[in-house]
Amino acid sequence: MSNNSNELLSTVWRVVKLPLYYMLYQGIFSVLAMIALLVYVVASGAVSVEIIAGGNPEDIVSAIMAAIPESGMAWATSAGLFMAASAMLWHLTYWGYFSFGKQPFRQVSGKVMLLSIMLVFAAMFAFNVLAQELGLPDELAEVMQQVSNNFLGCISIAVLAPILEEVLFRGAIQGYLMRKYNPMVGIIVASIIFGLIHMNPIQIFYATCLGLVFGWIYYRTCSLMPVVIGHVLNNSLAVITMIMGAEEEETLMSLTDKVAVIGGSLLAAVALMYLINRLQPAVPNPWRGIGDKETQE
Repeated sequence: MSNNSNELLSTVWRVVKLPLYYMLYQGIFSVLAMIALLVYVVASGAVSVEIIAGGNPEDIVSAIMAAIPESGMAWATSAGLFMAASAMLWHLTYWGYFSFGKQPFRQVSGKVMLLSIMLVFAAMFAFNVLAQELGLPDELAEVMQQVSNNFLGCISIAVLAPILEEVLFRGAIQGYLMRKYNPMVGIIVASIIFGLIHMNPIQIFYATCLGLVFGWIYYRTCSLMPVVIGHVLNNSLAVITMIMGAEEEETLMSLTDKVAVIGGSLLAAVALMYLINRLQPAVPNPWRGIGDKETQE
């Protein structure tokens, strides 16, 4: 097998294995959190001794599941998300897939940071309205609503998940692909994987589109900090919306209004990209993110 073929296989394996690791961590810690919840329910006496002593597995399982409060399920789900994200973030940093650098908040100027965050918000408005107009189903709405009702869930969704996802998809995957191939390849591939891993139709579309914006910002600034902050703000706004119980998209806007919002937001995004290009120093060649390092697991 030629060196080019080996290099391509190595690249594909890196791109595939990291999301698989993340899914594996999610599976392991979700199961552990659920086991801990079941043990707590039994130890608290919520299930009668007679049912447990009866020894009928179906009766025991049914009694335990009936005794689990909705808040308990939400806490178990939140704990699983939190532990999985923490483990994967450790994995990526321990094995040298990404490093933030010594002074992460000084990696870009204040003006570029502000413009980048404004660009994220402009894209959010455009893609959010567009996703709703396409009528894509939100199959995880109820689960996310439950998880957002406890502190651990809010922290996981609003802070920890954005940090991990940017380190994973932009830092470890996109950065690697941009160093090996054309930057556009890295941005597109990482954005598609970022969308698909959400496994929810409306989030697949929204996350893929927003991922393209995150990817461009990371490419242009060579820093993960603007996209981390933008992603945190995006998720925090979603959590606040869920906590307040607001209906996201059942608005009275006409189709003309929606087109105007989408068009105006996209025009604003283009203008912001232009300003970032004017203020940000040229992209280094070969490309390398600040704090980036090439080590293999």
